[in-house]
Amino acid sequence: MNYTYVDYFKYKYKNKVKKIYIKSFPRNERFPFGILKYCSKGKNVLFNIVLDKEEMVGLAYLVDCKDFVYLMYLAVDESKRGCGCGSKILKDLTSKYGNVILSIERPQNNVNDEKLRRKNFYLKNGFYETNKFILDNKVEYEILCTNSDYEITEENLKQRYTKMGNNKFINYVISKIFNTYNIKFIK
Repeated sequence: MNYTYVDYFKYKYKNKVKKIYIKSFPRNERFPFGILKYCSKGKNVLFNIVLDKEEMVGLAYLVDCKDFVYLMYLAVDESKRGCGCGSKILKDLTSKYGNVILSIERPQNNVNDEKLRRKNFYLKNGFYETNKFILDNKVEYEILCTNSDYEITEENLKQRYTKMGNNKFINYVISKIFNTYNIKFIK
């Protein structure tokens, strides 16, 4: 299975991309889709559509933050889930970018918890627990990283949003939706 990664603006079925994005993430974890599109025109953002031949498998939205890449969104089409597609995408991304950081909604450590299954998926695919947690838009997140030696700081986590936009108005809008500047670790 060899995937092709295509820039969002070069992909012809944009409505399908938006549908996968909306179905895959709860409202309080999503940026308005227009902001994602706008920011992906900048130099620090990669909005990739993942294709298997001509068929869309999923999407990956990344922010280049100097010494790491922040995986903001990874979504696999519902019809492709459970067959290794997400694992293959993560393998491709980590081999290309090396130091990848992401945040997931903090699991409740309940065996039937979907959040715990998501965390275990990332752990199985090369991510490590950092024991760092943040509160953003009233959601508690756990930070995971592909490099167990990389020191996650509040300062470098700010980059995931501040590197997204290159426009003062867009940065202002982002700061009104998510905690871009006052990041503090929680217990």
